[in-house]
Amino acid sequence: MVSSIQSVRKSDLLINAGFFVFKKEIFDYMKPGEELVVEPFQRLIEAKQIIGYRSDQFWCMDTFKEHQELTDMYNLGNAPWEVWKTAADGSRE
Repeated sequence: MVSSIQSVRKSDLLINAGFFVFKKEIFDYMKPGEELVVEPFQRLIEAKQIIGYRSDQFWCMDTFKEHQELTDMYNLGNAPWEVWKTAADGSRE
């Protein structure tokens, strides 16, 4: 359960990757002119309606350097994001 949201500059904790899944009821928490992650999210937090999913794995490639690193991993056969290639027992197929 998410208990607060603050600027990453104020924290050394996890960051929001910016991907959200909403039910249509999200509009019940929004008012004209508000920023989504400010006022509406505070209301959702108070109502205990925000759940976060922690991932310590790959989730984004933003830079050319990251592109190079991920391409190298893929070319070496070490691409852990290819979850469809992982057997049920956790070993790579």
